[in-house]
Amino acid sequence: MAWGQTAATRPDSLWLRAVGPPRPSAPARLVCFPHAGGAASYFRDWGGRGVPGAQVWAVQYPGRENRIREPFPPDLHTLADRLAEELSGFLDRPAVFFGHSMGAVVGYEVVRRLTADGRADAVRHLVVSGCGAPHRVRPFAGQEGAHLLDDDRLVALLKELGSGNAALLDDPDMRSAFLPAVRADYRIVQSYAPRTGGPLLGTDVTAFVGGQDAAVGIGDAHAWAAVTRGRFTLRTFPGGHFYLGEHPDDVLRAVRDVLCPAGTTDTGRADER
Repeated sequence: MAWGQTAATRPDSLWLRAVGPPRPSAPARLVCFPHAGGAASYFRDWGGRGVPGAQVWAVQYPGRENRIREPFPPDLHTLADRLAEELSGFLDRPAVFFGHSMGAVVGYEVVRRLTADGRADAVRHLVVSGCGAPHRVRPFAGQEGAHLLDDDRLVALLKELGSGNAALLDDPDMRSAFLPAVRADYRIVQSYAPRTGGPLLGTDVTAFVGGQDAAVGIGDAHAWAAVTRGRFTLRTFPGGHFYLGEHPDDVLRAVRDVLCPAGTTDTGRADER
């Protein structure tokens, strides 16, 4: 599909994959945005592990899995434009967005577009994971221009980051299918710059970060407080950049806290834990 074409806006859209059992009467949506090189399948266990009160959907970027023959987006802003268009007709009830690494920036840019279109209430919470705030997004140390590296050097960088795809990276056939998406995503996220102007988000924002993440520091994660007029929360987890795979139960428990907050008060702007 060319980038000028409009995909059908429906729950079985190519852009969205259902995770877990159907919950048509669920009061909320949980929409998950994958990391660079990632796909909807990264979140395949989330629906079945129990996220009460929400239908879980994972975003499927072009150029991977069931969309492998489609062209990659030319830049991150174009990707966000298409996703905002797709999701605008789908968010018929309050949503929580969860994005990891590159997915955090994509989710943020989609919320910006929905806000500009008068849909500020469509997303009640944005969870940004393993990513610095937009004005701090930069290539991870040692990964500058990663999309230009040869296959062996790129694979070495991915293994150092701990992406959890070691088996894929060691299989020549899987590597040839996987690396093009990694290169394309690195290219668009490393060339990304937030557009100036526009209002701050009114959406509550929670930043998740691994305490031993060598790529994203606590200060980078805390800087997300500057993008919103809503409440900001910072949560740290043991582990590195892909702490999600190391401590899935802790992460899902924190996601449930966002979806179903207990004893929420409006006594302070920031609640750091």
